[in-house]
Amino acid sequence: MKHKYIILACIFIFALLLRVINLSGLPPSLNWDEVSHGYNAYSILKTGRDEWGEFLPLGNFRAYGDYPLPLYMYLSMPFILSLGLTAFAIRLPSALLGSLLILVIFFLAKIISKNDKLALLGSLLVAISPWWVMTNRQVIQSTPAVFFIALGLTLFLYGVGKKNWKVVLGSIFIGLSAYAYHNTRIIAPILSLFLLFLFRTELLKSKKFSAAVVTIFLIFYLPLIPILTVGGGAARATWVGILDQGAINRIDQSRGASSLPPLVKRLVYNRVVYFTETAAKNYLGYFSPTFLGFEGGTQYQFSVPHFGVIFPSELLFFYLGLIYLFLNFKKIDKLKKTILFFILIGPIPAAITRDPYQVVRSTAMIPAVYVIEILGFGAIVGYLHRKKVYIYIIFIIFFVFLSLLFVRYNYDFWNIYPKQYSEAWQYGYQQAIYYIKDHQMEYRTVAMTKAYGEPHEFLLFFMKYDPQSYQHDPNLVRYEKSNWFWVDGFSKYKFINDWQVKSKMKNAQDTLLITTPGNYPEGARLLKTINFLD
Repeated sequence: MKHKYIILACIFIFALLLRVINLSGLPPSLNWDEVSHGYNAYSILKTGRDEWGEFLPLGNFRAYGDYPLPLYMYLSMPFILSLGLTAFAIRLPSALLGSLLILVIFFLAKIISKNDKLALLGSLLVAISPWWVMTNRQVIQSTPAVFFIALGLTLFLYGVGKKNWKVVLGSIFIGLSAYAYHNTRIIAPILSLFLLFLFRTELLKSKKFSAAVVTIFLIFYLPLIPILTVGGGAARATWVGILDQGAINRIDQSRGASSLPPLVKRLVYNRVVYFTETAAKNYLGYFSPTFLGFEGGTQYQFSVPHFGVIFPSELLFFYLGLIYLFLNFKKIDKLKKTILFFILIGPIPAAITRDPYQVVRSTAMIPAVYVIEILGFGAIVGYLHRKKVYIYIIFIIFFVFLSLLFVRYNYDFWNIYPKQYSEAWQYGYQQAIYYIKDHQMEYRTVAMTKAYGEPHEFLLFFMKYDPQSYQHDPNLVRYEKSNWFWVDGFSKYKFINDWQVKSKMKNAQDTLLITTPGNYPEGARLLKTINFLD
């Protein structure tokens, strides 16, 4: 196809603009995960240690009750170094990697579909994807994870059987993705085993390359065993796993309420049955039109309400692509079998967590969803062409609907969503802390409610607080309780549970208090009110 790379470059530029324009202001503010990543990167840049004093953390780093993976944190350091500790600087790596995935998808779709036009269509769909654009505009571990696993798979498929460096480099990127996000710690090893099995004949043609690939996978995955079973990995499972204490209580209640014989009750109501049933229901949900095309996720930080993660006009082609792969499984080549396997394992990490329709936890599906979609598009166009139907009508109808849906989604995302859901993004912290910065010298103590979530991290970030001073502050009060890391104060700053504000601040003197509306002791003087955007 003539000029395909010019068209691809135009799609890439368009994708980049969708991601970087007003990057600091949309989403409307930084959330606590973003400021945690940003400040810990800043702290390591300044001191070599994160806010907890850990030297160059590699497996996990501590953040509240979670243990995020540090790859994004390290990727953001050059941007913080050059642009400062700002929202734009820490969100920019996600926007850039999200845009670069468009190029990766082109080459992945091209080798699988053997069609440049379909590959360009796949790139365009990823460029405007609600699923991908929104997550690319925030600090989020899934963006580098998806980029590296897609890049690794693409290089592997281009290099396997050809005795060149691409298969080795691809293996490295697939392995690296396991250190970007918790979900790819599950998906990357499974995908790697599948690739070794499916392409065993091609790999064995060169003992040097096959040995290199196996060695790379072992180097990346063997260290994951202790990480996943103890420490941060185990703590993560307690927070998001299906079998939490609530689930165990429901199993016990179902047993108690059942009139079945005791042995039968144990066989029907137990952890294995509950886990299997819930995981299967969650898994199928990620292939449903409700999640994909119409309602999207249940967490409004990652999905615009009442919009699917792909546009409804794409649903038909995705399902046709799936049907085509399953019906022709014996006939399709190994490349298509790989993408089918990829889509089947993509929802697994999200399915084994307790909340359904998790946009971020299912992002590993994205490369496979769009490649399968263009395979479905190609199949129906090929069928209609054989029937001598005027196929340009299909293109026109598809792109008209796609354009209308794209405009409607972006109108909501840019104009309505920030106003309605600014509270979900913890809007107001930046404004409050800038007020503190301007007036703190007038007060002996600054007190903040914990009602809006982890005020200490926002204060560290927006004040650009010196990490060395924070790590060695004699007034630093922090502790672990109920699988959560709490900070109650440092320097002149105190952080108080909202229900304790009136009692603890009753006789406070010379104190600046940041609190919820009306929640201050009698005699206090209201200085400023910060409203959410609605």
